[in-house]
Amino acid sequence: MVSHPDFGGDNLMFEIEDCRIDIDRTLATNSQSFAEESIYDYTIAAANGTILPQNTRSTCIIRCLNTAQLVGGGVREMVTHGFQNLAHSSNDLVLAAHFNQYGTRLVTGSADHRIRVFDLNQQDWQLTDLWRGHNGQVVDVKWNGPKMGQVLGSIGEDLKLKIWQEDPTEAHHSGRRFKCIFSQSSGHSVVYTSLDFVNPNKDTYLAIVTRDGLLSLLEPVNPERFDDWREIDQILVCDEHIARGVETSFKLCFQQTSHPNSMAISAGLDKSALSIAVTAMTEVRVYRVVKMTGHGGQELYKFQDPAAVLGGAEGLVRSVAWSAEVWRPQDWIATAAADGYIRIYEISTPKENAPKIPIPSIPLRKTPSTAGEGALKPGVRAPSGIGAGLAGASLAASFSSLGVGQIRHEAKCVEQIKHEGVWEVQWIRNGHILVSSGDSGQARMWRQVHNGKWHEFADFGPE
Repeated sequence: MVSHPDFGGDNLMFEIEDCRIDIDRTLATNSQSFAEESIYDYTIAAANGTILPQNTRSTCIIRCLNTAQLVGGGVREMVTHGFQNLAHSSNDLVLAAHFNQYGTRLVTGSADHRIRVFDLNQQDWQLTDLWRGHNGQVVDVKWNGPKMGQVLGSIGEDLKLKIWQEDPTEAHHSGRRFKCIFSQSSGHSVVYTSLDFVNPNKDTYLAIVTRDGLLSLLEPVNPERFDDWREIDQILVCDEHIARGVETSFKLCFQQTSHPNSMAISAGLDKSALSIAVTAMTEVRVYRVVKMTGHGGQELYKFQDPAAVLGGAEGLVRSVAWSAEVWRPQDWIATAAADGYIRIYEISTPKENAPKIPIPSIPLRKTPSTAGEGALKPGVRAPSGIGAGLAGASLAASFSSLGVGQIRHEAKCVEQIKHEGVWEVQWIRNGHILVSSGDSGQARMWRQVHNGKWHEFADFGPE
């Protein structure tokens, strides 16, 4: 399940199969008619066979809300058609789906090893191209930011991370419109399970995590090109050794904002810090990745200990989503767990912790373990790909204790919502509305009401 980016408007009324829903918007409206414009909000239910009903396993299901018009000082959106099935010429499972920021492009990854890109043409979605992206199932696929060109990233069961860039000179449906401009193999032969891009201040960063919990942060060598990437830092997010054959869950997401929560900044957090939430089996680790100055004056992002650990789940945490709203006093992080519960956490940063605690540099260590000689200890930074090529030294090892400091974070679970068979949660882009989906194939929408409780106010899905 992936939610489409939210657009502005004020007091929007959604009519969904006779269910009328109020949704707060921030953009003021006026007396102009919006009849010629279309404001879209989609919810996709697309994942493995346990999420979608049997007859829709190989289909992307999209709710299209459009044809906006002015009604009584606000905007009313009418559903002109229900769910739209996007046939993708395969009977294999859709394992990943992602909209671009404007909601005009959709990319999917499937068990048939192929990536498909759909474009919105007025009110219809049309297949632009499909190609064999990996020599294995496509596990995850994401668009990069809209100001960075038509670039997407994918990971597959073939142990590869790939970056693709669109070539508009190639014909549609040619299988050659998206070129692979970068490819990287997992350094320790473990499959990647999740990736995400973030674009603060026109920069680009990419985070990936493997099935055994090795989290890596990458950046392009040239900020204006994406054909060469370097690993900045790595860290193991799991505190225990994972035996072979054990089911794991490692998914990640950035907070998709240009800067952290305003209260965290006022408490002393560096404004340029990257915020990442990573599922680690039955927990979620929250990282504030800050820049540190190394010998020679170079500033690079460096992982530190988790700012918070979110517990309470009695099963694997299958999905995590960080609200993009940065002006409320706390951050919201939502999770979906195998125990059938959605949990919503508040992360706060008390101002009294304003003097920062310096972070000493941590030398890289390797220790023998049952995973094999040279396996890393949990919580210890891993050597980067660049470091391996520099006489065994790592970028992480070149830092002194002259970096920025830590600030205290407080986390608490403020809501626990029963949703049997839930697999996925996503925030609508305004950061106030949560969407979840699961085994039933239905998408359910949640919002906080005046007493602080979270209530379901809509559910919809294929008949």
